[in-house]
Amino acid sequence: MANKIEHLEVLAREIEKYAGGFENVATLTHCMTRIRLVLKDNTKFDAQALKQVEGVKGVIFNGEQQQVIVGMGTAAKVFTVLNKHMQGSVSTRADSDNTPPIAEKKGFSIRRTLNTLAAIFVPTIPALIGCGLIMGLINIVRLVAPGVVDQFPELFKLLKLIGSAVFVYLSIMIGMNTAKELGASTSIGAVMAGLLSMPGLADITLFGEKLQPNSGGIFAVLMVVVFSSKFEVWFRSIIKESLDLIITPFLTILVSAMVAIIVFQPAGHYLNQILAQGVSVALLDSGSGAIATGGILGGSFLFLLLTGLHQGLIPIHAEILQTFGLNYLFPILAMGGMGQVGSCFWVFLKTKNQRLKKTLVGALPVGIFGVGEPLLFGVSLPLGKPFIAGCIGGAAGGALMAFFHVGIIIPFGTAGLSLIPLVGDGQILDFLIAVAGAWIVGFIASMIIGFNDPEK
Repeated sequence: MANKIEHLEVLAREIEKYAGGFENVATLTHCMTRIRLVLKDNTKFDAQALKQVEGVKGVIFNGEQQQVIVGMGTAAKVFTVLNKHMQGSVSTRADSDNTPPIAEKKGFSIRRTLNTLAAIFVPTIPALIGCGLIMGLINIVRLVAPGVVDQFPELFKLLKLIGSAVFVYLSIMIGMNTAKELGASTSIGAVMAGLLSMPGLADITLFGEKLQPNSGGIFAVLMVVVFSSKFEVWFRSIIKESLDLIITPFLTILVSAMVAIIVFQPAGHYLNQILAQGVSVALLDSGSGAIATGGILGGSFLFLLLTGLHQGLIPIHAEILQTFGLNYLFPILAMGGMGQVGSCFWVFLKTKNQRLKKTLVGALPVGIFGVGEPLLFGVSLPLGKPFIAGCIGGAAGGALMAFFHVGIIIPFGTAGLSLIPLVGDGQILDFLIAVAGAWIVGFIASMIIGFNDPEK
């Protein structure tokens, strides 16, 4: 245990050092596998030196954000250490010169919006995976031993209740996270999100229209909490401090609630209808169109991952799940990583470079279970051709996923074989066939395209 703690401390100190110190850090966040840094001066960031640090699996610059890849689970632990050190550093500087660092306000950018979406949804992933696995366990027991479910019905009712808890309160969690990211009150964010799903709305008729709870979905939640957060921050800046505590929350909730019901709930409902029609045509159609769409999405996902544009799909994943009961998009996109596994396995068999082979020994097993960054940034991207072969394999796997209409019971999360307990009822075999297809096609494509084996 001491060694693990010491390793996290060393990793955190090295990230701090090569980022130019905490005084150069404007914002510090993390996702499942990466530490994300927005720096005041990117010229002070030493990416090459950081890549040599043990435990760092890759470093990429994504728009305005430096991303240090440290792996699944490790990212959250390293972030905790970094955040603790950073708070201490900021506190020391504030005591010494009374000028704590203030993040520079910047204008709108697509990249910043995508990073904000990631920061809003990523904290929900542990709860989604935990509850999703409980639901998956119920499905597996029902499949392999249905008699056990019949023998202990109350126990499985309780397990189903536990597993579904996250989906009941997901919108509130998103509301709180959105408000937090925008510098507003998380409690007001929770209230605004909860308001949109209150059953009592169904008893109210407004302007001749009967209100519908939760009809706007996640889209409406995001819109209304962004509005309420911006309104709160603005109003707080103009009101006297003596009146702030009473007047600001009162007006924020009252104004935002009315705008939410009149504007954002209907707008979200309209967006949901468009998305549902698009998914039905593009992914759930029984013809060749869905297969072609699945192939394009599965084959292009790694490019989206590299650019960070995949973060824009996060609310779409949530809406698809809410509309259809299963998310049919995420399993298709996950095949990009599986194609990469197949292409890199050919590299493992053929390479004579011992350092590369050692990297593959560690990266292939975690890649199989859906953590693809070590393979992507340590093998396929540097070699080039295996990356292309992996995309070809991802296209094959995505096409098969679309053909079988495989969905998962959570909006997003891990990928690869770790999705097995999370796929829809009775779809495990179909899922495995699609994964095997991505592996095999990626392997064959890599065999045909080849790669240049590094000498060192």
